Amino acid sequence: MKGLAWGLMLFYLLITVFWISNSPYLFSLWGIIIWLTSILLGFIAFKKINEKHFTRKPILYSTSFMVFLLIVTGVIHLAVTSMP
Repeated sequence: MKGLAWGLMLFYLLITVFWISNSPYLFSLWGIIIWLTSILLGFIAFKKINEKHFTRKPILYSTSFMVFLLIVTGVIHLAVTSMP
């Protein structure tokens, strides 16, 4: 499970780079689906790591940051589409 957690954190770093660069790959339908799936996997990995490992808090923080980025993306999308 620790391997999945480290892999997800690296994947979250890639998503953050795509988000900053406004990549069309991330904001396509498949990109959003993969993004949501990785968030769900992050919370599952956090729940499965019962012991006090070094990876427990970073996976929680990075998954929470992905949720924050998703919310900010939704707010930006709503603001841009509501403009005349």
